[in-house]
Amino acid sequence: MLKTENILRKTVLVLIIINLVMLSMQKGADAAAVNSKSLQEQAEKIVNKKVKKTDNDKKKLKKLFNYVEKNYGYKRVMGFEAYDGWEKEYASEMYSGKKGSCYHFAAAYAFLAAKATGYKVRIGIGKTNGFSGELQDHAWTEVNINSVWYICDSNMDKFAENSSGKYFLKKRNKLKSVYNNFKDVQYFAAAF
Repeated sequence: MLKTENILRKTVLVLIIINLVMLSMQKGADAAAVNSKSLQEQAEKIVNKKVKKTDNDKKKLKKLFNYVEKNYGYKRVMGFEAYDGWEKEYASEMYSGKKGSCYHFAAAYAFLAAKATGYKVRIGIGKTNGFSGELQDHAWTEVNINSVWYICDSNMDKFAENSSGKYFLKKRNKLKSVYNNFKDVQYFAAAF
């Protein structure tokens, strides 16, 4: 009898844990949907404020690049690791907190560029020597225009020496040496 009770208790405990995990996963999915909607609203608000509908796409990209570069400050993030949905969270944090790391800059600009133009936009995570000459972890934005990827790195443009405008809408092949020849880069789509 005692063995049967123990087995029954363990079975009930396992079922409770499974239910809690399932409930937690559902809440996470619901939160991701809400965050995506909230992110869309945040990006749309900024885009509507900073660009005109009559602006061509290049002008929209430039205005939003300048906006991100001038209106957001730097806040270091140690030990960045990509996880599912990090790019949405980082963009949203940047819009509300006005400070962030290169990952925040890249995500914030990526979602604004995608919202304003409808272009395919991605965030690259790799290494750069653009700040100090030494390789370091970094994130940047890339925009696809007519099947060509262009770099738009507002963080590098703001903080690297003598770089004003140097990292806006530049073909990837022109910046290979700065972005470690794009070795081992991970890409994340800026999709709502």
